[in-house]
Amino acid sequence: MTTRRAVGAVLVCGCALALGSCDSGMSPSDIDVDGSWTGTWRFVTAGVTVTDTVTARLTQDGSNASGTWMSESGPSGDLTFTVGASISGTLTITQTTLIGQTCSATTNLSGSAASGTIEFTTTEITPGGICQWAASNQFSFRR
Repeated sequence: MTTRRAVGAVLVCGCALALGSCDSGMSPSDIDVDGSWTGTWRFVTAGVTVTDTVTARLTQDGSNASGTWMSESGPSGDLTFTVGASISGTLTITQTTLIGQTCSATTNLSGSAASGTIEFTTTEITPGGICQWAASNQFSFRR
């Protein structure tokens, strides 16, 4: 009888663990990021936090998303990430300096996504010559 209770307890615990390990969130195939997005880009430049309006147009193929983004103030670029509750990928930024030189850089992004929101931060972009980059880049998109 004691052995049956022990086996039963193990089975109950095993089932509870199995059920508990199932994420109640959406699987990547359930998250649809295809389409147009609007939002904000917050960054720090010269010690000042700036908020800019951004738009993005994304396409999705299974669990992969890619597209373009553009800010109201001019910088733009591409982004690519793996779709899921947690996202990771890359963001390319291109901007023109005040003296007309074009600067481009690629950085990693990480954050979260759902069918109605995408939020991520980027790793710091190393300055190079005249191309100086803002710090603490945070993007937040909504449908």
